Amino acid sequence: MTKPGIKRAAPDEPRKSQYQLRGGRGSDEALLAGIESDRRLSKKLKQRQIEEQAQQQVQQVLKELQQPNAKDRDLALGHGAARLKLLAPDLNHQEMEDGHLMPQYPSLNLAHGQGDRYAVSGEFLSSCGDAFKELRGYTVDRIFDACSRMRVCKEALPLAVRLLDYYTHTLWAKGESLLQRNVVAVGYTCLLIASKYEEREPVVINDLITLMNEVPIGKRDRDYTRIDFLRIEQHILMTIGMELPSPTYCAFSDRFAKAGSIPLDTKDHAFVQFLQELALTDYTFSQYKSNIISAAAVYMTRKMWLLMPGQPRHGEPSWTETLKRVTGVQKSQMTSCAYEMARLLRSLNRPHIAIGKQDGCIAKWSTPANYNIASVFYD
Repeated sequence: MTKPGIKRAAPDEPRKSQYQLRGGRGSDEALLAGIESDRRLSKKLKQRQIEEQAQQQVQQVLKELQQPNAKDRDLALGHGAARLKLLAPDLNHQEMEDGHLMPQYPSLNLAHGQGDRYAVSGEFLSSCGDAFKELRGYTVDRIFDACSRMRVCKEALPLAVRLLDYYTHTLWAKGESLLQRNVVAVGYTCLLIASKYEEREPVVINDLITLMNEVPIGKRDRDYTRIDFLRIEQHILMTIGMELPSPTYCAFSDRFAKAGSIPLDTKDHAFVQFLQELALTDYTFSQYKSNIISAAAVYMTRKMWLLMPGQPRHGEPSWTETLKRVTGVQKSQMTSCAYEMARLLRSLNRPHIAIGKQDGCIAKWSTPANYNIASVFYD
């Protein structure tokens, strides 16, 4: 007996689900399949949420284990040379006095271990010719200008100049002409490669084309295009065997400055950076290892601003035992580099005695943001 209002299905009519949609769509099989699909999707979402939460917890623990400059380290994760800094912990003064930061940390000894194959030879410097030296000085000055105008990160500048020197040295070692490609175009291409290595977003190649075509005709042979830069980039990478000349001084300078009692983010620390960047303009410094240049910059900064009578560290040795342990450099190893650095300072803003062109570097370091450091040495 059927209840009132309920229609009995015909014997040959398939039974429909009581949850069937009013529009007549769906059946038991489709509904069950949909429920099972929803269950699998929900399970995947829960599993993904659990994995994301676990990853976030791991990242949080890692950040808590890092030292006070954790924020800077997070920013550095996207850079290349700056990764070297992450391989060694930040230590306080007492820990450095106790002998920490020793050879087991590769960020300080990478240049020692590899013998710094990327420093050019003295024979190359004496035989490369005056025409190339002049073009090299002009090119480095243009790289400085490009970095300032395009706001390239500070790690890309030394890598670009070091890559230029390493590439030309490799050509010389193979017996090829150093002037077979326009040196200025090669310099801009080195900056392009360096920015790809150091920056999250590399420089825009069209901007480099604009800068290159602004160069006077005497320094370039024609108008350059995107294809020209890509071909030069390919030739550079094939010539150096895809090995970029790192580390640069950026891997050493901050730690060496700490060991030399030079506080970070101060005028004295900025002077260390200034000396290292000024050294890029002079081809003489391309024969020194990066750690030697950083050590010499710290040594000169201490001599000029910390150890004189009335200054904070007056009476201390110019090269302390802590500096010897942290840098792995003896004073005798950097004497010639420090001497060249003193000569370089005497030549600042004196083009008639300077080796290389310093206009771009002086312009950068004559701003209030950089303590007007270059202005101190003007006549």
